[in-house]
Amino acid sequence: MLVLPLLLLPLAAGPPPTALAPAVLLQEPEDLDDLFEEFRDKLKGKGEEGRCLQILDELVQRHRAAAERIQEIDELLEIGEGKASDLKKEKKALRKKQAEIARVVWDVFVARKRPTEPNLRLWKAAVYAYGQMGEDGPPYLWRAFEDKRFNRDVEFRALCVEQVGYTKDYSQWKELVDLLDYKDEGVIAAAGNALAQFGDAPGAIRRDCVEVLVKRLESYHNRASNLEDTTSARIYGVVREPMIRALSVLTGQNLRDPLDWTKWWNNNKNDRSLWRDR
Repeated sequence: MLVLPLLLLPLAAGPPPTALAPAVLLQEPEDLDDLFEEFRDKLKGKGEEGRCLQILDELVQRHRAAAERIQEIDELLEIGEGKASDLKKEKKALRKKQAEIARVVWDVFVARKRPTEPNLRLWKAAVYAYGQMGEDGPPYLWRAFEDKRFNRDVEFRALCVEQVGYTKDYSQWKELVDLLDYKDEGVIAAAGNALAQFGDAPGAIRRDCVEVLVKRLESYHNRASNLEDTTSARIYGVVREPMIRALSVLTGQNLRDPLDWTKWWNNNKNDRSLWRDR
């Protein structure tokens, strides 16, 4: 069962679905070090992209299986079942394994340097993989976003930003809202799409995100109201839907007009009942 099935399709394919299949801890190869070694070896060979994609998928499954076991351990510790010291030791080992997996995935960017079509497929696959690695993903996604190789590739950089949202690492909210005021509308839209994944974030984070989203949305709307400013109209056309989608997810409201969002915010920004943790 592939976790990253769409990565085997042409590059024009959209992002993978948000609802992912249950994790499966693969039994072969049993030793992660062997899988890491094979991955690094295949990355050096031409025409090995298919196997590299398969290994990336396996690594994601391993990472996710570890995450599920960590959740089980946390639940056992909470209810006082099992030997706490052994459980904590196992959890530490699993976190170490997850960190190692994330580091090895970055080898895609180290081994493949030139922007060829096969390499771009692998780079995108790695970005999608990081989007499914929780808190291990964002450091590498931001690293890819800032990589000079992709300075002119707005689509790729936007993908990196969007996948930060899929990690559900809510500590990344500030970095994402900062990108709502960016030079490329594709990245702004991606930041909106990322924030739309933060519907279960703590209330304080949702409130801070909504405050910035409302202000930015109104600003883009106001600039676009000048019919002679075609650039602002184009930007607003790209960023409007992702930002409204994020606002709807974060607040539970269904408003379409930026001015209605501003009015709603002014009336509800201090309503504590709206900003409780979900």
